[in-house]
Amino acid sequence: MQLTYRGADYEYDIPTVDMIEGEVAGKYRGQNWNYRYPRHIPVPKTCGSVNNIAKRDTAAASALVAAVESSPTAVDVAQVHRVHICNILDRRKQVAAANGDERLLRLLEKEWQQMAC
Repeated sequence: MQLTYRGADYEYDIPTVDMIEGEVAGKYRGQNWNYRYPRHIPVPKTCGSVNNIAKRDTAAASALVAAVESSPTAVDVAQVHRVHICNILDRRKQVAAANGDERLLRLLEKEWQQMAC
């Protein structure tokens, strides 16, 4: 595509993206329309979507199943979240101590006790 900016001509090539057809999402003017996904984005798991993908592409289906099975559980996410909060709280306490802010240190100590880090 030939473009011009402030008198300077340049050529712009629109990058192409490899798309995957998803499930039928609805109808528009009597025609079915499907979700379309870029190939590098995993297809979201909905009711029966793994089976539909397996019929078309077994490699994509096995990758989707592996991604779903390897996803962390709610307990794992909660534990990681708690560790991150404790690390942030520790960092805040160090900064408050370095700045000599006794009031903030007392507040952070109460928060530390509530979290039981």
